[in-house]
Amino acid sequence: MRVRDYSPGDLAACLAVFESNVPEFFHPAEREGFAAFLAALPGPYVVVEDETGALVACGGYAVAPGTATADLCWGMVSRPYHHSGLGRLLLDARLGRIAAHPGLRDVALRTSQLTRGFYERRGFVTEQVLPNGIAPGLDRCDMRLRLPLRNPLIPSGAIPA
Repeated sequence: MRVRDYSPGDLAACLAVFESNVPEFFHPAEREGFAAFLAALPGPYVVVEDETGALVACGGYAVAPGTATADLCWGMVSRPYHHSGLGRLLLDARLGRIAAHPGLRDVALRTSQLTRGFYERRGFVTEQVLPNGIAPGLDRCDMRLRLPLRNPLIPSGAIPA
């Protein structure tokens, strides 16, 4: 598996990943919003390719100016690859990039009840649930992960004396 930056040539493949998750994980009406998001990315977006070079997962994040929060955006894994570890790989790739941003204190996420448990197992805490907040049958779960405090003068992994 290879993680790389999104390019405009990936549009059709990302939309295919989206379609593979409709209607269970995404409502069909969300497709237009996802396509618009890809046309005007607010921040880094990555894709995951399998060993044949096929795009099988995608996701990104954005940081609003003047905030200390990164927002995870449109993370998804192609339906045949669910429960294969790709979701964890995609999340870890994004969190690794977020951790490199100085001054960020937490990561926010809006997801559904269907993937809430995945994120809770990775340390996210549910702050609010809005029944049918995404679409009928898809609750919106607002979640947050607090990043470890880092001292910029101490290299990552070093133990201060």
